[in-house]
Amino acid sequence: MRTMTIKVAINGYGTIGKRVADAVDAQDDMEIVGVTKTRPAFGCDLAVRKGYPIFCTYDDADRISAFAAAGYQCHGGLSDLLQIADIVIDCSPGKVALYAFVLAQSALLSQRRT
Repeated sequence: MRTMTIKVAINGYGTIGKRVADAVDAQDDMEIVGVTKTRPAFGCDLAVRKGYPIFCTYDDADRISAFAAAGYQCHGGLSDLLQIADIVIDCSPGKVALYAFVLAQSALLSQRRT
């Protein structure tokens, strides 16, 4: 019997997101395909050590490039992460969560059209 692996995005890799990511990582049928940060900070070091790809919470080119300037590989913005994830676990503060929700709705509508 073949087991499906669920590709999980963690939106908001802060205090709560780190704990959620650890719980997801412990599951045999789930894979973390990326975590988001609003800016390069301490949490990026932990994500790199754990092997979690880092994405910027925003799709803004300047914000994304700030990660490289700080020495981190950023795989893109939240829209890029939404394209490769099966599910998103939102661990971000209210206003950031609303931004992510709008992007996720847009991505879902785009997938339905294709």
